[in-house]
Amino acid sequence: MRLIGLGYEYYLVIDAGTTAIKVFAYDDSGKIIRKVANKVPVSSPEPGWVEQDPLLYWEKVSNSVKSICDELGRPLAVGVTNQRATTVVWDKDDGEPLYNMITWQDTRAFDLAEELSKESLIRLGRLLGLVAEAFAKIVKRVAESRSVKYLITMAHFKFGSNQPVVHLRWLMDNVNEFARAVRAGKAAFGTLDSWILWNMVGKHVIDFTNASATGMFDPFHLSWSDRLIKMLGIPRGILPSEVDNMCYLGKSKAAFDAPVTAIIADQQASLYSAGGTRRGAAKMTNGTGSFVDVNVGSEPVSAVGGTYPMIALKQGERVIYLVEGIAQATGSAIDWLIDLGLIRGPAEADELARLAEDSFGVVFVPTLAGIGTPYWINKLRGCIYGLSRGTRREHLIRALMEGLAFRLSEVIDVVEAVSGIHFDEILTDGNASRHDVLLQLVADLSGKKVLRAKNLDGSSRGAYLLARGAIKGLSIDEAWRSPEVDSVFEPRADVSFSRERWLDGLRSCVNYYESLRLLAVGDVALRGRCHERQG
Repeated sequence: MRLIGLGYEYYLVIDAGTTAIKVFAYDDSGKIIRKVANKVPVSSPEPGWVEQDPLLYWEKVSNSVKSICDELGRPLAVGVTNQRATTVVWDKDDGEPLYNMITWQDTRAFDLAEELSKESLIRLGRLLGLVAEAFAKIVKRVAESRSVKYLITMAHFKFGSNQPVVHLRWLMDNVNEFARAVRAGKAAFGTLDSWILWNMVGKHVIDFTNASATGMFDPFHLSWSDRLIKMLGIPRGILPSEVDNMCYLGKSKAAFDAPVTAIIADQQASLYSAGGTRRGAAKMTNGTGSFVDVNVGSEPVSAVGGTYPMIALKQGERVIYLVEGIAQATGSAIDWLIDLGLIRGPAEADELARLAEDSFGVVFVPTLAGIGTPYWINKLRGCIYGLSRGTRREHLIRALMEGLAFRLSEVIDVVEAVSGIHFDEILTDGNASRHDVLLQLVADLSGKKVLRAKNLDGSSRGAYLLARGAIKGLSIDEAWRSPEVDSVFEPRADVSFSRERWLDGLRSCVNYYESLRLLAVGDVALRGRCHERQG
């Protein structure tokens, strides 16, 4: 039964995640009137490989959209937001995938990323960048030049195993069917938004926010980096065309021919939901991992401190940039406690963390999936220190919450330092933001007021605002509405845990990783020498 009918009274938003696809129906006031969520399977055919079936993924999207449209009728407009950095390749002629989707979690190309980072072009850029960085410190006005910012970014640039550009090169080297399609001019590359829009409206496009997360897009000059794609041997013809975040993309058959009017990456959508176009607006999304973003306005900043300049929003000639920092395990660390049987569910984590006044000397370094900003050691693993006979379950959980809060406050500090923007408060969304203890600890350690959004699906809200704005003919400034706040966590001065003790734990964890790495290198060398002697 259709409860709203064909009155075009709602906006449909697709939020395409890694393990789940969520589709929302928003009314004109911004209230969620329907929500459908479908899980998407992930496969790991080899250690470190994380893939998904592109056809099954689109089927899940299409079915989720259809379930809402069948009930509510044709929406006014459709907005799409998606997790970034998943690589999809397909045949332009028949639309058939040429390989499984390679997700952002996939580390198969780690060695390739290391090799590419040593290419002569990258080393030259690094050298020129270091010279420019040194000169900019002496002559301050030079640092404001966009060309100098670009060079300084190159000084710190390094390919990552999670970047689509590296996955694309891997596919060209290792998948014959794709390599043949590339040579024949039939191959198409895109990120998740590209694949969804190809199936929805038949266009090979990518929005600027997703493009800036591929590792081969130049955010300073708003185009694909000719130098990088030439170095990697990537034909320009397989890359999608760039589109603005608010634009008419075509009619979606899956949504009863409703117009698709917004496309934006998930973290950028969340930042827009939190603060619109305001320079200095800051948000923290706590999901599987955590993303801290701040709007830096119309000029990009140089990438230092393990950050990378990205596009926050583009509409016509208007471009807004952000600085982003990442902690790679937040909600997933709490899920790990559940998997171990230490807690029954996320709510119990808060209960037990409150029960313990402190961690009883336990230090938990929650680098279960590597460590992000500012270190970027993807192979680092978690460590627990200070265990004793007196350690209880609640102490471990309290230590984990403290460790997560230390990492988040550290990322906040880096983002603030790199952006050059001081902010007194930060809005938080994402499912892991339900943890009061975690948010209070972040407020205490960062000295920031932490505001929890009432709608924790900030990405979908941002896409809704843009889709609605496009239909109503609004600018990106006019389209924004301030989010409702559910709770406020004020920083407390009398914190009972030591930042230095936690940093000591982190240093020990990194040193342990380095010692194992050096032992592994030495072991390989020793085995090589033994082999030579045997020969």
